[in-house]
Amino acid sequence: MKPKIVIIENNLISSLTMRERLTSELMANYDVTIFTIGNDRQMQAAAEKGFRVINVGASTQNIFHVFDYMNNLRRELKRIRPDVCLTFTIRPAIWGNLITRILNIPTITSITGIGPLFTHDGLAYRAARFLYRFALKKTKKIFFQNNDDMELFLNRKFTEANKSEWIPGSGVDAEHFAPAPSKENEKFTFLFIGRLVKDKGIFEFIQAAGILKQKSLSAECLILGPFWTQNLKKNNVSLEEMESWTASGNIKYIGETTDVRPYMASADCIVLPSYREGLNNVLLEASSMERPCISTDTPGCREVIENDLTGYLCKVKDANDLAVKMEKMLSSSSEERLMMGKRGRQKVIREFDKKIVVEAYKKAINLILQNK
Repeated sequence: MKPKIVIIENNLISSLTMRERLTSELMANYDVTIFTIGNDRQMQAAAEKGFRVINVGASTQNIFHVFDYMNNLRRELKRIRPDVCLTFTIRPAIWGNLITRILNIPTITSITGIGPLFTHDGLAYRAARFLYRFALKKTKKIFFQNNDDMELFLNRKFTEANKSEWIPGSGVDAEHFAPAPSKENEKFTFLFIGRLVKDKGIFEFIQAAGILKQKSLSAECLILGPFWTQNLKKNNVSLEEMESWTASGNIKYIGETTDVRPYMASADCIVLPSYREGLNNVLLEASSMERPCISTDTPGCREVIENDLTGYLCKVKDANDLAVKMEKMLSSSSEERLMMGKRGRQKVIREFDKKIVVEAYKKAINLILQNK
């Protein structure tokens, strides 16, 4: 009988996209179940891939939702009795680890990014900081996607050095995200890809698009990504906001997808002015497809983009500086952008191969199983 693995994550879209390779590889050696939420289309896509998914609901700030979520986790974990749990993102990392600690289930946690955890002082963030220190106490292994996050957790004594390790994010499958030939667009195309939340820098992208339009520069600015409800409400972009932005004529919203490759292939440059990341997958995937990128000089982004070599880095929360970098990209020659793309692919193959990530998880899981 195969050892049982349970993956606890925020949304099924992650297993269908950036963690698809990891999930599939684990399924070859373990009996894998995913605890998450997802819409009907995502559930169907998961079923077609052979993923076993249990809808455990979502944890919000509502205390009753939190209790329901934790109760669902506890009930399903007791029923399945996994040998190892993997948790991803902040809520599964906290609530999942609290439950697995009670049930004495060895757990591996991935800190996929901390956002404003240490910079905001609201009640939710203060509670998260308090809970992290307790929740991770018995966690067997903690993977970090950048060294800045790991140092913060170590300095705050949320974790210990002997069970903390840096891995290259979710990694990139360079064969899946193969180079795409450049297309001759009628207008130069900038493409923002990400969840529609404000700390991805979407406001700055909208403002920068407006600046380019005021200068009568010929560029099309597109937004691709899902509306999101699992962050703090004030951080989420609403449908009304998106409609007002598109009505201005500065940007176009083109919906969401589980396969970004055709959209990346059609773009001249990928833009992600995020405030902070664990290690951003969009930048990895775009670089692998030899697309130059513009992002922010912040943890989780600057590790991927080398300024002036594979793209440009701008200041965080600075729409004017972003517009300067977008204008610089727009005025560069096709040969310059081609070389940026090629250097970007070489870098991600060298430093961020998906195989490194998969092997790190397999090693951590096998070590736990050997010591049970």
